[in-house]
Amino acid sequence: MDKLTKKQKYFAHKKELDAIRDDITLKRWKILSKAYKLGKQIWGFGFTRIRLSEDMDIPISTVLRCLSLDKCNPKTWKLIKAKKISAFKVAQICQSKNITYQDEIVEMVIKDELSTTQISSLKVRSLKDVNKERQRLACENGYSRKSSAYSNFENWIGRGRLYLLMSKNNLPKDKLPVIKEHLLNLNEMIARYTK
Repeated sequence: MDKLTKKQKYFAHKKELDAIRDDITLKRWKILSKAYKLGKQIWGFGFTRIRLSEDMDIPISTVLRCLSLDKCNPKTWKLIKAKKISAFKVAQICQSKNITYQDEIVEMVIKDELSTTQISSLKVRSLKDVNKERQRLACENGYSRKSSAYSNFENWIGRGRLYLLMSKNNLPKDKLPVIKEHLLNLNEMIARYTK
């Protein structure tokens, strides 16, 4: 068996584990969600996820991750059912990210094929952050197409040139030293990059 075949078999095992993890996440969610709602009806607002974790003898991290699927919107559920994204990844998104931008984050995870590690590193507090994080990950991990990397690099240079044509009088005077410091730092980075 050659190295390429072994590699394919190796990553096939990951797909098997992903399918198992996804199935377990959905099954746990169905049970825990029902149990949590019942617990609230029985004990009221004093009933917590910690109590559910203790009563069901499941780690709190698992309870929090699974119950986060309650925050899924219908569009995300359709994507889970169509196997476009795993329930495990969606649970991670709903647990740790701003669900206001759930559609945008889910779309980014699908399009860029983000791993669970990459999902946990996302810092999304606004819609603007979604694109910024997409750029950050693309720069860290490489673009899927070199032409996209080149095109984005060119756009960034073009926007930078336009800003440098702006009069300093159009900027707050108290922010000029900060901008100068950032530009000097950027100049050093450009010098290193162009060597």
